Amino acid sequence: MDYLDPKKELRHNVILFTGYILLAVAIVMATLILLKLSYGFGLGKDGTVIQNGLVYFSSQPHPASIYVDGQLKTSKTNTRMLLPAGIYDVKLARSGYGDWQRKIELDGGDVEHFDYPFLFPKSLVTTKLQAQPAVPALMTQSPDRRWLIVQQGAINEFVVYDLKNPAKPAAPMALPAGSITKATAGETWQLAEWADDNNHLLLQHGFDGRTEYVMANRSEPALSVNLNTTLAINPAKLTLNNRKYDQYYIYDAATAGLQSVSLKTPVPASLLARVLAYKTYDNDTVLYITDSGAPAGKVLVKLLAGSKTYNIRSLPAGTGYLVDLTTYSGTMYVAVGATSDNRVFIYKDPADQLNRQPDHVAVSSQVLRVEAVNYLKFSDTAQYIMVENGSHFAVYDIENKKAYNYTTNLPLDAPQAHAQWMDGNRLLYVSGAKLAVFDYDNANSRLLMTANSGYLPAFAPDFKFVYSLAPNAAGQLDLDQTALLIPADQ
Repeated sequence: MDYLDPKKELRHNVILFTGYILLAVAIVMATLILLKLSYGFGLGKDGTVIQNGLVYFSSQPHPASIYVDGQLKTSKTNTRMLLPAGIYDVKLARSGYGDWQRKIELDGGDVEHFDYPFLFPKSLVTTKLQAQPAVPALMTQSPDRRWLIVQQGAINEFVVYDLKNPAKPAAPMALPAGSITKATAGETWQLAEWADDNNHLLLQHGFDGRTEYVMANRSEPALSVNLNTTLAINPAKLTLNNRKYDQYYIYDAATAGLQSVSLKTPVPASLLARVLAYKTYDNDTVLYITDSGAPAGKVLVKLLAGSKTYNIRSLPAGTGYLVDLTTYSGTMYVAVGATSDNRVFIYKDPADQLNRQPDHVAVSSQVLRVEAVNYLKFSDTAQYIMVENGSHFAVYDIENKKAYNYTTNLPLDAPQAHAQWMDGNRLLYVSGAKLAVFDYDNANSRLLMTANSGYLPAFAPDFKFVYSLAPNAAGQLDLDQTALLIPADQ
């Protein structure tokens, strides 16, 4: 019998073992192929393995047609698309709107999100909402974009527009007489900061060469208070603590001291000495610049987090300093620079760096260079950091770790000192009496409607309209509403 034949039994075992090996190899190969596919690889027509990247395309408005290297794709925004690794020219198009275009570069396994493309109408339709009887002293919008406040009438009188319900008539907002000091000469208003409740706003009232701070209550104006008299203070600068309307930081220019105070506890408490510039975050974090303990010709950048102080770096001593901080995806980012140094240094969680290696210095993740840089601002989503001097910009993309440096061909109209973020991805300013809008990297630049450079335009919460103060035929100002959708899409 065969099973009694040792040679045949050996041959049978060899064949069986070889089969097991081949089966295992097939399983491993199939697993590797699946893994490669899941990590951005695909199979070409000739059976070769190619690398793919995954791209998400969205647009406002949507859907919009997608062109890749001039070829129209069957999918429209909002969608995802697998593309082989490479460099592509992408265009998003929709009838009645200007195209959105950019060059993208994909590596195998990359996942790229283009969620921000904004298509502006080719022809803008502007309507007058209200004529302004005099030049407004202030126009400001709440952080949630719902409320637009315009000073109108007497210096203590305003009107409030609900941009979520644009057909609703504007509501009057009159600050009580006791909340501001009566002036004998000219008066001005300047926004200091909105509170996080979108109801209170800290205003700086200029009068007779002096300054006072008023906490205005949008919904109940009668509850507005003069903080100088209520807290018995005369600060050079007053800012909100943790964006709470009843908690403040007091800056004394004479002593360069920083104090904290609240309406609940109205006695100021000393916090820091010899502060030359500062920016706060949450209720216990202060990024500041000081000359205390600094070498000759230098200043020190420090971070106070809770009860612990971290030494970040030194900067050349001068008259202009830039500081800002925020969190992105749960991680703190710090940006600091000096105008005389022509640079801004960006740090990823410097406190964590120094906690892990206390004997080392914090290492910057990026350096942005702009000659005589005089402005620094994170975007609304905190993904981008913009530094600027006039039409010269540098931007860092935290998410993709990319930096951009460019000069626009559109000068800023006076009295603008710098550009502003339109949203999380676009910058804007007024140039040639027109509102200029462009992506963070200077792509897709557009000139929109007529605007006055003394007032920042306001966008509706859904970005279907933009509101601006613009001159009319009589030489006065109108509050205009410009649609960002063509009539067929409204």
